[in-house]
Amino acid sequence: FGKIFSWIYTINASYSHPQDTSEDLPKLQSILCGSSIDVKSVLPLLHQLPEDDAPGLSIHVLCSTRLGECERVTDQLLDRCPEAVVPFANCEMQQERQPLWWKKLLPELCRRTKGAGGENRILVSSLKETLATVATALQPLDFLSILPDDGVASFFLPHLLECSRKNSIT
Repeated sequence: FGKIFSWIYTINASYSHPQDTSEDLPKLQSILCGSSIDVKSVLPLLHQLPEDDAPGLSIHVLCSTRLGECERVTDQLLDRCPEAVVPFANCEMQQERQPLWWKKLLPELCRRTKGAGGENRILVSSLKETLATVATALQPLDFLSILPDDGVASFFLPHLLECSRKNSIT
């Protein structure tokens, strides 16, 4: 068993489901969060679980994550549970996967936020959190190069300034 990832709790909380949920779901989530089981042994179970509710989505994305499919999980979470995408990224997009913050998550959040007309608070909040994370990871010129050409300068400027400030200190 492993400790259930925080982003799984976000998925679970985002859906209304009966309070008398079986204890089997947290147990399965815990097993999939640990390293003691080969996730491929659970794949046949996935065909029986719908992805349209929290339990099914959580199991599907846990399996995909364990299989190293972070880009796919990012898309699934943005489509189905966008409030879980930044907690997911904070947990899973570290070390060698860190470039996914600016190669996958940032462009996708920009596209979706623009498509929603900036009206989706969850997407805007996720975009701001992503920019803050990316600003601490990149050099100012690299950060500037990944910003969208059609973005509003006043939205991105505080993050560029933070990136510059961080790099002038180090």
